[in-house]
Amino acid sequence: MKTADRDVIRRLATELAAMAAQPLQAERREGWQRLNSLQDQRPMLWITEIPFGEFEERVDELRCVCADARLRGIERALRQRLFTARRLRCDEVCDATWWVPKHIEGADYGVTVQEQRLPQGGSYVFSHHYEPVIRGPEDVVRIRMPAVRHDPARTAAAVDFYTELFGDILPVRACGPRQHFYTAWDQLVQWTGVQEALVALVDRPEFIHAIMRRMTDAFVARMEQLEQQGLLDFPHPLARVGSGAAGFTDELPQPGYDPQRITTMDQWGGATCQIFGDVSPAMHDEFALQYELEIMRRCGLNYYGCCEPVHAKMHLMARIPRLRKISISPWCDVARAAATAQHRYVFSHKPSPAILAEQSFCPERAEADLRQRLAQSGEHACEFIMKDISTVRGDVQRLIDWCELAYRVLAG
Repeated sequence: MKTADRDVIRRLATELAAMAAQPLQAERREGWQRLNSLQDQRPMLWITEIPFGEFEERVDELRCVCADARLRGIERALRQRLFTARRLRCDEVCDATWWVPKHIEGADYGVTVQEQRLPQGGSYVFSHHYEPVIRGPEDVVRIRMPAVRHDPARTAAAVDFYTELFGDILPVRACGPRQHFYTAWDQLVQWTGVQEALVALVDRPEFIHAIMRRMTDAFVARMEQLEQQGLLDFPHPLARVGSGAAGFTDELPQPGYDPQRITTMDQWGGATCQIFGDVSPAMHDEFALQYELEIMRRCGLNYYGCCEPVHAKMHLMARIPRLRKISISPWCDVARAAATAQHRYVFSHKPSPAILAEQSFCPERAEADLRQRLAQSGEHACEFIMKDISTVRGDVQRLIDWCELAYRVLAG
């Protein structure tokens, strides 16, 4: 490790620690906590999934200088976190802790995806074509049941590496899973093909049920093994719950919890079925929700959705225990969702990132969209997450301007 590289990392870590120590971070944590408890709180704002690669070489504070490949990855992460904290006005909580994932093996489904990645111009985003690898009921057994194993030596080695690098500046902590977000259909279509899976809902329903049964059993077994082996971790601070934003809350963990034996009821859960945007509520219930409920019943609070519009399915949302946040995607009829909701939720708004990809940025339309979403949300608490940003045409100023505009609108 070159001294010059190490000095760069330590300087950036020092800047992050100073940023995290500002009183503003505590105010943001409290804001998220009030929002997630459905208390009186202005809408909170977050921006993520930013195409840094489009402009990082043209912005001094994002340009990496480390020669060591491993340190360069750390440098990039630190520079991006600092850039967001300094330049993008939002409610992201700057966390001084450097979290190291516990080295856990045997928790995946064990099925290899075969895909073609199709470039989309100069964007970092690719389109995907999936070749079926699970074609019939006889292939379902290829979805393996988990045999969770923690390798404490590898976890300790990673913690030691970061501790030696900057542990005197940023606390370094190993952590296991802190939430359980069930994305079964995101995975299923990668094994069967997208069109094939949707057609099978009609002409081979027993095949789809067999896959969902096997996946759900595997996911539940994974949750149980993680819990039994003491590998779960305290749910805060979570920058992201489901496909939404921060999960700070005073409702988790459960009263009387054991910090040495955290359970799934001490954590956030959730699910999404993005591919079902145009699938009927009845089929959504039959082929997705009835299985997803098996996961969400085991969790203390839940988040539902991502890109799928939920306005025609709010009666299904009412069946989810302890559901606290619902994704309100760009394709959702906000007014209809608010009018048909049977409980109060946090509406996790996802404004369309297309506003940042056009020939020129139009702040008037961006503001109109935000104000309309607020007005149509009724009594529901709101968070706004700008995400899935495939391109800003290399113009970082658009991100800065959108955040300033959004923060002004949401702050009232």
